This record gives sequence, C-alpha cells and structure tokens, in this order.
Amino acid sequence: MIEYEKVPYLKMIIYYLSGFFTTIYVLMKHGCHLIHVHWAIPTGLMGAFAGTLMRRPLIVTIHGSDLRMAISRSFLLKVFLYVCRRACHIICVSDVQKKEIEQLGIESEKISVFPMSIDENFLELGKNRKRGLDRRSFIILSNRNLLPIYNVSLLIRAIPMVLQEEPNTKFIFAGDGPERGHLEEEAKKLNVNLSVQFLGRVPHEEMANLLTQADIYVSTSLYDGTSVSLLEAMACGTFPIVTDILSNQEWISDGENGFLIPIGDEVAFARKIVEATKNDKLLSEVRLRNHKLIEEKALWATNIKKTEEIYEKSLQRKKHGSPIC
Repeated sequence: MIEYEKVPYLKMIIYYLSGFFTTIYVLMKHGCHLIHVHWAIPTGLMGAFAGTLMRRPLIVTIHGSDLRMAISRSFLLKVFLYVCRRACHIICVSDVQKKEIEQLGIESEKISVFPMSIDENFLELGKNRKRGLDRRSFIILSNRNLLPIYNVSLLIRAIPMVLQEEPNTKFIFAGDGPERGHLEEEAKKLNVNLSVQFLGRVPHEEMANLLTQADIYVSTSLYDGTSVSLLEAMACGTFPIVTDILSNQEWISDGENGFLIPIGDEVAFARKIVEATKNDKLLSEVRLRNHKLIEEKALWATNIKKTEEIYEKSLQRKKHGSPIC
C-alpha cells in the first residue's frame, strides 16, 4: 500500500520522467537543434537532463515564481543553480530578477532581460479606443487571479472610500481563484457589492476589449515579475495604478505614466484612484506615454528578434564544439 504522504512525490517523479522522455521524443522526431524551457523549476531540470544526453544547447526563461521557489528551499536552490549553470543563456523578464540571479553567482554575460511580450492587437485597440469621451462613470478593472499573492482584498477595502468621492464608479474583477468567495463576502459586508462585478476568468482573446472599456487598471500584487497584464493595460491606454514593488518600478514612474501605491495601504490606494478620476488631462497624457513605451520595449515582434539572436549565438557555440555552455 502506498502511504498517503508519499503520493505527491510519486506524482512528481512521474511528471519529471514523462516530461523528460517526451522532450527526447520531440527532439528526435523534429530534429530540434536546441532546447528552450520556461521556468527553471520544474521544466528546467527536464531540459537540462535532455540537453546533456542529446548534446543540445539549453536556453532558460526565468519568470519569477521559479526564482521565489528556489530561494525558499535549499534543495530547490541547488536545482535552480544547476539549471542556470547548465544553460547556454538565461532570459529574465525583469532587471530585478537578473540582479538576484547574479547575486547567486551566475555570470552576467549569459543573462538577457526582456519581458514576455504582448500582441500588437492590444496596442492598436488602445490607440483607437473611444472610452473616455462623454464619460458618466469610471470603470476600475482588476484582472489578476484571486490568489493571496495578488492581495485583491486591498482593492475591496479601498472601494468605500472611492465611492464617497465618486459614487458612480464601477469595479470589475476579471479573474478567478480560491479567494473569490471571501472577496465577494467582503464586498457585501462593506455594502459595496452593487458597485462590484466579479466576471470570473475572462478568455485572453477578450481581454483587450475589456481593457479598452476600463479607465483605470489596478494591480495589488505583493510580488511579481514583469506583469504581462500590466503591459497589456498600458498598451490599451488604461491608466495603471499598481503596488510599489521593484518589478512595477521598472515600468511605472509614479505620477508620470501611472501611480505606485504602498503595499497594504487602502487609504493611499483610494486617494490615488480618486486623483486619477479627477484628472482627464493626466489620463490622456499617460495613454500616449505608455503607447510609446510598449511600442519600444514590449511587442512580440521586437523581442522575438532578440530571442532569435540568442538562439543563433548558442548554436554557433555548438558548432565550435561547446553544446554545454
């Protein structure tokens, strides 16, 4: 009989073995010349083993959750460092991650920084958006999943203060997760449920239209890599108000192209929302600044070229007899 506490470990072993053999199969079937994995943990380890066996260069994209997992446990840190050292090149989605990885002893020369990018469709819809003309009420949108790390309760607690100043404001939550029931109950207790709408998980293909209907995008995350949802909101011309964490500071300068708020301060959060609702000029100026920023740094067309250059350099190293970098 299998002991209950051992089941998760058996599932993990099966997951790794199936992933490893699937990777080998795909490499052989399609004649792939390199391996590019996303997340050093768990998929990076499969890629590292397969790359060693098949003598293929390994590229790893670090997203943030894998780095947080590694730092939290010594065993996972060893796995993380093994994958990073085995990789020919590492792509980080933020400068914050690069600095943290360098502090772990990984050489700077093999690390590039650019975000998971967004489709140009978001930018085009943002440039053509009509929201903001003849507006009678403001729409505030949160599209983060309803998980503890995204701290969505902070927005719920700020709502009564916003409604005192702007009673017609509407708050839309386009995400789902285990905290949904608690958040809905919290909204009822604060007597703001008539101003709140929980949409649940919205398909990604519908997100651009939803963002262009909103005036303000909010993210109350406690920690993040570069948030793709933030980049999409910026592209759509939706004014961003996000927590003052390092990854958001890379994209938002407080008062210039959005607002940064302290973690856990619903009073400051409410004040910033109200300030934004009363300043149409700022919203218009920020929309143009963010369109330019996204166009320069966050479109797939731009960052795919950077990825291709990394592939070419890694394959050149292999030609010179160094598939393991």
